[in-house]
Formats: sequence, structure tokens, C-alpha cells
Amino acid sequence: MLEKVRKTINKYSLLQKGDRVLVAVSGGPDSVALLLALLKIKKEYSLTLGVAHVNYHLRKNESNKDRDFVKKLAEKYGLPFFAAEINGKKEFKGGDLQEKAREFRYAFFSEAVRELKAGKLAIGHNRDDQVETVLMRFLRGAGAGGLTGIPVKRGFAPGVTLIRPLFETKREAIELFLKKNKIRARRDKSNYKDVYLRNKLRLRLLPLLKKEYNNRIEENIFRMAEILAPEDDFLRKEALKTIKNAGGEYFIPEKALNALPAGLKQRALRELIRLEKGDLKGLESKHLTGVAEQKKSRSLPGGRSLLCTGGKIIVVKNKETTGPESKRLKVPGITVFGNKKVAVTIKDMVKYFGGKNEAFLDAKKVSPPLFLRSRRAGDRFMPFGMTKYKKVQDFMVDEKIPAYKRAQVPVLTDDRGEILWLAGYRPDERFRVTKKTKKIICLKLLEVK
Repeated sequence: MLEKVRKTINKYSLLQKGDRVLVAVSGGPDSVALLLALLKIKKEYSLTLGVAHVNYHLRKNESNKDRDFVKKLAEKYGLPFFAAEINGKKEFKGGDLQEKAREFRYAFFSEAVRELKAGKLAIGHNRDDQVETVLMRFLRGAGAGGLTGIPVKRGFAPGVTLIRPLFETKREAIELFLKKNKIRARRDKSNYKDVYLRNKLRLRLLPLLKKEYNNRIEENIFRMAEILAPEDDFLRKEALKTIKNAGGEYFIPEKALNALPAGLKQRALRELIRLEKGDLKGLESKHLTGVAEQKKSRSLPGGRSLLCTGGKIIVVKNKETTGPESKRLKVPGITVFGNKKVAVTIKDMVKYFGGKNEAFLDAKKVSPPLFLRSRRAGDRFMPFGMTKYKKVQDFMVDEKIPAYKRAQVPVLTDDRGEILWLAGYRPDERFRVTKKTKKIICLKLLEVK
């Protein structure tokens, strides 16, 4: 098994000398074998290792025994130990328990890798896990991308890569490795009950396919995923070429999407959604059909929608029509408002009077404190350069601000409720800087990164 791990590490460039690696250890056979394997090659790669464990308290006292076992293992080898605990039965009520547990686990891992200053997070998924994942996705009707299964490595956080050194190691080899090293790992009895789909595949379907149809079925499934992975990566990169970014917003020009071959259209939309949403959970082909061709909007899982508007395809949160709540502006300072922030400084006089994302106001003409809020029904102001009031709604229509963005435009007001600036568009004429101005409020609109 150790030789297989070395080959996997070298084949996929999972480790470099001097790496700091956080190892996720549940206490089960796979993660324990992973930790032991990395310990055996620690000097070879000059590794710094740490151990991370999550206790969900889902299996009564067994969960605590798992935690204690992993802690003792870390202490035995003198490794830093990072632990998190949560009452899963209470906190994970409603929805997919496994998905909620995963979200909690990976949020904790993000904190632990920072504390260890690690560049790698090692997970104990093995070859059998890959086969089960591919088969499970096939039964659910996945496309070629889904049939690539679990990636052997992927980005996890800025500067951190998630790696799977046991990716090409079979479960039976892991068990033999533990036996030879006289380590008895913890066992989760729920893994031997055909309650979850993955367990049903492992315990019933795969043995049946192997016995009745093809005794090399597992090898064939693994090889299929291996063949599809580079092909899928190539097509994904081609699809990404159509995605643009302007003003902190990802989008696909409608003409560019329609010009794509049929095999790339849905891929491009999927990558757009992945960039904006962070994942593709619950996404199906029906969510993507006819968006550009029929200029239709589609509701997406996760409270978002895919819109065809203004000649481009975008992904928006469904709640964006409400906009952020009112917020007092820090003067001077920086105030975050939704996905924007406003920086404020006070100056005696400036020669430069800015562009679209800047505004300069006569400090004497405004009534502090100042506030940021979303537009409201009936809002009016006097756009810079004009002598009459105009409804904010009409101004936004004239400026061709898309309807889905209007609630997100920060509206700067003073204590009297007077609108001073539609941030990113136009200040109010009444508060303009003149030759008599002595103090200037300098405002700058920035994207939250």
C-alpha cells in the first residue's frame, strides 16, 4: 500500500518537499491508514503534519471514543491536534444531515489549515470510494463531468490544496496495511447498514454486478473516470473562455453562448453558476434549458436565478430585490454595504473631481450623520448637472441599470433624509463643490473582495 501511495503522490504531484499537511482523521480505517502512511514518508518529504478531527456526537458514546482514539494517536506521534465538536442531532435538523455535516467539517478544516499554516489538506478517500461515487452519479443521471467522480486534488482555500493520497489504493489493501502495522482503527457500524445509497451500492449492487455481469466492474468504472477526467477538464476550460467579469459580476454574452457548439452551452452555464454560487448542488439539465435561445429566466437550487437580460446571462440571488438595510456611514472610514463598500475622507480642497465611482460633496451643505441604504418608493434627488428633481426610479431606467441590480445601488443620505449620492452613478447637484467650499467629503465606491 505504501508503494501505491508513493506512486499516486508522484503521479499527481500531490506533495512537495517541506509541505505542511493537515490530515483529516475520523478514526476509521481509511483516515488512520492515511496518517500512518504519511508518517512513514514524513522524513522522505520533510513533511510537517497535523491532525484534525470532528466529533458530531451522532453515535452516542462511540463518537467520544472516536475523538479520544484520534487524540491519542496524534499524541503518540507528537503531532498538533485540532478538534471541533457539535451536537449534530440538534444542529443538523432539517435538510440533508450528511451535507450539513460536510459543510461544518470543511469550515473547521479551513480554520485548522490556517492555524497550522498548512498548504495541503489530506483526506482519506480511496479507490473504492471513487468507484462508488461514479456509480452513484451514473444512477442519478450525471453527465460526463459528474462521471469523473472525486478529483485526486483540488483547490480548497487560497494557498491550500486538498489531496487524496489513497486515491488509487483499494480498501482491502488498506485493511491489510493496518493489520501488518498492528493498528486497530475505529469502526462506524452504520457503514454496514444498507440505509444510505452509497452503502447499498457497496453492500448489494457492486457485489451483484461483479458476480453476475463483470468481475472487473470496479476496475472498469475507475478507468472510465480516469479517461473522462482530462477530457472534462479540457471542455471546462473551453467553456470558461466565454465567461467575462466586469464590475465584480460574472456573465456570459448572449451572442457568445448562442455561438457555442451544443456540447459546450450547458457546460458554460454550469461554470458560470459554479463561479457565482460556489457549487452545483441540486443542479439539473432542466435548470439550464432554453435560457439564451428563448430569453428565459430559470430558478436554480440554492435561492438563485439564471437570467437573460441586457444581452448577457447572469446568476443572481433571489433575495437581491430587497437590498441591504440602512447603515450609518463611517466618516472618515470604510463602510461595507452588501457587495460594495464606501471609503470616506475629509479634505480641504481637491483639484480632481473623480469619475463614476467617486463623489465630492461640500461638507457644510450636508447634515451629519450620513447613512447608506437601498432605494425606496418615491425617492427623488437632483442629479448632478440638472436643475430639477427626478425620481430615482426614472433615473435608474434612463441609466439602463438592470432591474435586478437597482436594489443593490447604495443610496447615500444625510440626517434629514436628503439623497446626496447614488453611489456609482450620480451625486446630487445641491451638494456640489464650489469656489466657496472649505471642507470636502470625498467618497469612493469599491467592490468587496
